[in-house]
Order: sequence, then C-alpha cells, then structure tokens
Amino acid sequence: MENTNKTYKVNKEKCLGCGSCSLSCPEGTEMDADGKAKVISSAKVEECGGIDLCPYGAIEVENGVEAEETED
Repeated sequence: MENTNKTYKVNKEKCLGCGSCSLSCPEGTEMDADGKAKVISSAKVEECGGIDLCPYGAIEVENGVEAEETED
C-alpha cells in the first residue's frame, strides 16, 4: 500500500508556531496569519518526513493508518 494518498493537517492546539516545519518543508507547509502552521501540500509534507516534520507532534495524518480516530 502506497503512502501517496495520505492527507496531513496541523493540530492547531499542538502547534507552537515555531516555524520549524515551514523552514524544513517550505513547499508543504507555511505559517498562517494566526502564527500557526498550515499544510499547503500533503504530498510535499510526505516527501519531507510526514508527521516527523514537527518536533512537537502537531502534524497529523487526517486519513490513513497513522490517524487516531475518535468516535463520539
């Protein structure tokens, strides 16, 4: 199974706004007006290292085996 279909997102509660992800992967992430990171290309985030791109664990897989699903 290929990982090319993963969709990444930034957990805004975990994001400290340090900018390390956008420095490491400028084609995959950028900082928004609120000072938090946002994913602009899941494919590029995957190339750059996926969830390991953020030292604080703020980058998460939205769909795929690494995502934690919660049911209400």
